[in-house]
Amino acid sequence: MDNNSIQKIFQLNDVDKYSTIFKKNKKVQIQNILHDAFAEQLFKNAFLEKNWILSTGFNAVKYEKPTNKQFEKINSQQIKKIQNKFREDQFSYTFHRSMNNNQKSNFLEYVVRKCMSSQEFIDYLNQITDLNLTSLNTLFLSKYKSGHFLSPHSDKDNGKLAFVLNLSKFWKPQYGGILHFLDNNRHEIIESFIPSFNNLILFEVPKEGIPHFVSHVAPSIKHNRYAITGWYS
Repeated sequence: MDNNSIQKIFQLNDVDKYSTIFKKNKKVQIQNILHDAFAEQLFKNAFLEKNWILSTGFNAVKYEKPTNKQFEKINSQQIKKIQNKFREDQFSYTFHRSMNNNQKSNFLEYVVRKCMSSQEFIDYLNQITDLNLTSLNTLFLSKYKSGHFLSPHSDKDNGKLAFVLNLSKFWKPQYGGILHFLDNNRHEIIESFIPSFNNLILFEVPKEGIPHFVSHVAPSIKHNRYAITGWYS
């Protein structure tokens, strides 16, 4: 993908500003990373018209099934199991996601993947982070509905840099689904990010990992928490 195509989709601006913030905090939030028209198009076509996979798990056990009617009963049973694991303080999660592949089943998702794996975009990230990134490891779309969550974990061995491109419309802090960072003892929240529409959160993942979690989305919320998530090495 050429540079002109990327510049029509992403706004790769304010390097010095974001670099200063990242150097101090090892995290940065970039507002309006996508041009407004593309962000709206992506929200309407890549998220609202999609066949999702239910992704749940606890510790090292993963469960992934389509969210269609055929798997409704077994998926419901799995979600209850995961809720119990959370109550037992085990690492656990439940949300909807796309799979990490390069197929053109959703054209806009494919375009975003091509842009974010391009050398120009990686160069932009390196100017901000100075991490000598070389490649995009993983990228997937996620949808958190009421009750969905991702309990404390560290992202160890996933890559040098994690990213969350938030595309949640009409989101409010009281809805939950907030990205919280913890101290090394995992006893205190030290920083939090609300999943506002069209902002990109970057955070360094050191060798020992960085403790963080996504809080439960509150009951009976009519909106969903949408994001594009992944890691760079």
